[in-house]
Amino acid sequence: MARRTPQHRETATSQTGIVTYTNRMGDTYYLHEGRTKTGKVRYFVAKTPREGGLSAIPEGYELAESINGVVSVRKIDVSAASIPAADVALARAEMARHAHLHGHRIEIVKGEIVVFEPVTDMSIPDWAGEIAGPLYKRSAGPDARGDSMTRRRVRYGPVMKFVLSRERNEYSVHRMTYRGDGGWSWPLASGSLHALLKRFLGRVGTEEFYELL
Repeated sequence: MARRTPQHRETATSQTGIVTYTNRMGDTYYLHEGRTKTGKVRYFVAKTPREGGLSAIPEGYELAESINGVVSVRKIDVSAASIPAADVALARAEMARHAHLHGHRIEIVKGEIVVFEPVTDMSIPDWAGEIAGPLYKRSAGPDARGDSMTRRRVRYGPVMKFVLSRERNEYSVHRMTYRGDGGWSWPLASGSLHALLKRFLGRVGTEEFYELL
């Protein structure tokens, strides 16, 4: 059975017998095995079939799609599975309560609940959108009535995250900062996820967001 990826799309096998993956933008990638200059095995995807195509995903690996549609081969992240599905559902339900967050998304990244906002600068590299980067230009988000292709091409940048502390069985909340090199703030508060979501999530996309210190 094909492995389900973080973006909930199924892998498939092409007519060439190579495992394929189609991202949210409709681009298809083929899974391959290659060698580094030192002879070590490496796995990668390409948009066209090449020598070294694989008919199955290697044990311990998965095809992953980033929030911005970049597909890669990575080792299975066991930390991501440690976030209870109920907590993710709670965060998404709270987001749905806020009309101004219609175009935002919540995803699990490296075992953390991360809130992403749509950005207007289409040239932002994927690594900057996944970690912390320069100032992001804000947009009102994709129009639900707009063209489906336009919505698929929206790019996202991280703005807030909720980090689970397994020792204390509670979460801490952090916001993205934009001064200097930017990056995640120190914990703004700690406590139950429900309380933190109620207190902080609605401030994303408002002027109050910048007052969070």
